[in-house]
Amino acid sequence: MTYPSILDRLLDDAGAHGDRPALTFLGREGKQVQTFAGLADDALRVAARLGERGARGERVLMICPTSPEYASVFYGCLLAGAVPVPVYLPSVAHFRSAWSKISAIARDSGAAFAIAPAPLPDGEILAALPGFRGWLHFADLLAGTAERTIELPGHDDLAFLQYTSGSTGHPKGVMVTHDRLAHNASAVARAVGADHTTTTISWLPLYHDMGIIGSLISPLYWGAHVVKMTPQNFASRPTSWLKAISEHQGVLSYAPNFAYELCSRKVTEAELAELDLSSWRVAVNGAEPIREATIRRFADRFASTGFTPGDMHFAWGMAETTLVVTTRPWGGGDPALRVGDRSYVRCGPALEGMTVIIADPRTGRECAQGEVGEIWVHGPSVTAGYWQRPDLTEEIFHARVPGRDESFLRTGDLGVISPDGEVVIVGRHKDLIVVNGVNHYPQDVEYTVEQVHPGLRGGCTAAFSTEPTGDVPQAEAAIVVAEASGTAHELAELITEIRLAVAKEHDLVLDGVFLVEPRSVPKTTSGKIQRRASRDMLLSGRFPVLAGWVSPALPDLEPAAAAR
Repeated sequence: MTYPSILDRLLDDAGAHGDRPALTFLGREGKQVQTFAGLADDALRVAARLGERGARGERVLMICPTSPEYASVFYGCLLAGAVPVPVYLPSVAHFRSAWSKISAIARDSGAAFAIAPAPLPDGEILAALPGFRGWLHFADLLAGTAERTIELPGHDDLAFLQYTSGSTGHPKGVMVTHDRLAHNASAVARAVGADHTTTTISWLPLYHDMGIIGSLISPLYWGAHVVKMTPQNFASRPTSWLKAISEHQGVLSYAPNFAYELCSRKVTEAELAELDLSSWRVAVNGAEPIREATIRRFADRFASTGFTPGDMHFAWGMAETTLVVTTRPWGGGDPALRVGDRSYVRCGPALEGMTVIIADPRTGRECAQGEVGEIWVHGPSVTAGYWQRPDLTEEIFHARVPGRDESFLRTGDLGVISPDGEVVIVGRHKDLIVVNGVNHYPQDVEYTVEQVHPGLRGGCTAAFSTEPTGDVPQAEAAIVVAEASGTAHELAELITEIRLAVAKEHDLVLDGVFLVEPRSVPKTTSGKIQRRASRDMLLSGRFPVLAGWVSPALPDLEPAAAAR
């Protein structure tokens, strides 16, 4: 049965299968289990408290950690007709630096309320914002009686605002409606064979689309059992994720490529011997570039646990498409398609009901098969646009292709469609490095750099271009900033090795290489490299540079100057 909204499904399961586990939270205090009836009851209690405060139709910031209460509060907002806005909750040490972004999202969304587990440091900052009416805390929301007479939102009403992570620009509020959530969850279930018997395991943060939709909303819409742990648990002990899959017989789990790489490198032989991953038949790899070397290393490393190449699934999507657009299982064969002189992992065909084409980003014409262009998407999972940005919504969500009636979402991703109809992602249009008329994809350059030496931190390199200031013929100068450690002599040698590796692998002559202190390359809250922010930091001298080199193309960018 297909339910028209995620709320219809939750309330139906609470009535028909109330004693079944909906959510199991693995925390420091041990395991906490919430049934479907318990989740619905708590959510209705939250809805009653929000209703008493007149929150219907209002935006409500959720500045909350991954916790047992999160689902109850989120669904309570939806049942109350409020619009939750998930926001990253920083650690206490980083609160002050995070308030500027939180305030910007509060201001952009017009939030009337903010929810947190308990009072937060400097929380009064939001009080000065226009229309802000106050803070709400878990203990207050989960107290009292539950609201039993609920007017459910319409199926095409706004469910929540998902602020984009901002890897290529300022965060924007994506308007996710109830019907889009239902379509994406249903289409993913059909694509991977998920249903009410599925157990999902996840450590993904709930402020991010893959976390809130992929690991919570969609599984609960299927009537599945959700097992959640914190991102901090995974980061401190990667094997805890695999142990949870083993102990709870997990069937489906999403994670970015780096998580599979981290497990391949960090799980010990003793830990490996205790794992049974034979139940894990849908290991979704997405949200960042998928590396063939990583998936092969993971499959080989965990073969003894019952994990097979057929269990690995590749996926691609974005907040603007609710979550997933394409997916496919691997199977162990050649997962990649050669595009030019490099190979990229194929992410599968479009989900049922979705259409994907490749278009020239300048002219809007549809590209020939095998030609690289911008990926455009049409279908019922495409969201309603950007909150309070009608001009940008028209530009991005309503692109037209000559000869076609439907409008398309411009994703900003570059790719091709393989001869058998699979989408292949090669980069971001806005991040392209173009030197002497040749396109270079920054993630490929970054990957090459990080393979040079163990002293370069994985996932902590930014490649970008800027306008030359010297008397040189090219219009763009290519730069790499990488986090590293070592002596002055070792760092100088690393710079030379990086220049040689990039020239050999990409036929690209770098104009600047800067090695910087660990944890200084800016990332989004979901861990994506912010290349434009990295460029701005370098040009303004705000990077803690350990060693650097520049070519004559950048005479104004002295390595020592960047360390000021």
